Amino acid sequence: EPPADRNVRDGIALLEELGALDDGRLTRIGRQLARLPIDPRLGRMVLEAGTNGCLREVTIICAALSIQDPRERPFEKRAAADQSHARFQHPQSDFLTILELWEHLGEQRKERSSSSFRRMCRQEFLHYNRIREWQDLVGQLRRSTKPLGFVENQVPARPDAVHVSLLAGLLSHVGMRDQPPDRGGKPAGRDGQ
Repeated sequence: EPPADRNVRDGIALLEELGALDDGRLTRIGRQLARLPIDPRLGRMVLEAGTNGCLREVTIICAALSIQDPRERPFEKRAAADQSHARFQHPQSDFLTILELWEHLGEQRKERSSSSFRRMCRQEFLHYNRIREWQDLVGQLRRSTKPLGFVENQVPARPDAVHVSLLAGLLSHVGMRDQPPDRGGKPAGRDGQ
């Protein structure tokens, strides 16, 4: 059964927004996106990261966004789970929080046996199978970007570069906050605009 016309139109509009289609033709970006095993929006973020020097970080973030959140929050232990997960909270963004969690998991994986790592995940309210899925997807993305000529950065990327790369896949989700008017009835901001 073919997809609904509306879904086809929405898909084409998304690919045009991402720069994957131009006048109905696949672009260089479109050909690159087709080689990545993730949603086109996330793939576009990865491609942008390759040019912004933050491929490592954005690959980890996009893989995490592709799976169910590995952080568990059982109803009866919500407070304990929240406390455990708060250690990873980055003050600048939730995306950087994902990187903090990834770094923690990498350190623990090196220091522990497989069974000890699994126990640690359970104690810290982290879903072991989702973490494995996340790790596997990061590996897939790394293998998929190499033939495209992208090289993973060895030096930690600046948060601004990470966020700019993420925006490349979220263009239609970007908004602008209206400032409330000042007391004189003019909008706040430069020159009343």
